[in-house]
Amino acid sequence: MSDTLDPSGKTVVVTGAASGIGRELARQLAAQGAMLVITDINADGLKAVADELEAKGVSVWAPVVDMTDFVAVDAFAEKVIKVAGDTLAFVFANAGIHGITPAIDPDLALFDTVLKVNLMGPVHMSKAFVPRLMARGGPAQLVITGSQASFLAAPGIAPYVAAKHAVWGFADSLRIELLLAQSQVGVSVVAPSRVDTSITRGRTEEYRAQGGDKAVEDYLASMVGPDKIAEVIIREAKKREFWIIPSHESTLEAFKARADAIIAAMPAGGIPFERAGA
Repeated sequence: MSDTLDPSGKTVVVTGAASGIGRELARQLAAQGAMLVITDINADGLKAVADELEAKGVSVWAPVVDMTDFVAVDAFAEKVIKVAGDTLAFVFANAGIHGITPAIDPDLALFDTVLKVNLMGPVHMSKAFVPRLMARGGPAQLVITGSQASFLAAPGIAPYVAAKHAVWGFADSLRIELLLAQSQVGVSVVAPSRVDTSITRGRTEEYRAQGGDKAVEDYLASMVGPDKIAEVIIREAKKREFWIIPSHESTLEAFKARADAIIAAMPAGGIPFERAGA
């Protein structure tokens, strides 16, 4: 597998492109000379981004695609591969939603919706694109947007945490299989900390209920703009890194504490190993 991949002069797919990280990925990839295929379920927001980029002379195709509908995603992938051919270099599976409901007594309908978008969306994109890219031959990178919730838990957002943990597991399984197949297709998983998007701002009232205006102020101050996150994602995706983690020092410390706790628990039980038939 090649060590680097450049979007300049290549076709790049970005889902969830109507806002947030996806919109910034589209803008920055266009500035680097990419031809764009952008999609979202938000037709008006998608059109606004497409119009903005086309006004700058960027080649853009912007169909509305529901990531929870595999038939639609598969048809989308088939058309992209057919039209883009060897120029398709990156597929950013970025579409996602939040899910504010507790683990103790969750809203099951919301839980199901979040899993369909945040987990099955990337799975659908992988199934639709990866086998076709492998059959086509040549280098390409699937970049899946996870979250710091891919390796850290938090209260009140159980379906989001569950889906993002699962995204890590799926992406890592895919990484191993692609290595075993000696494929030129690679995978990255993005785990940003708090990004200033509609998803994170959707939790402001939750923080207000817990700690008043000061809690909201601190929460908003902890966020990073999606433009800075997109810059890191593109830089590391070009290097074809598996883990792409634009995060704060506090995220690192929290992960270290969780990893240390897991390592400390590993000897528990002292399970003896006995060979069969011994």
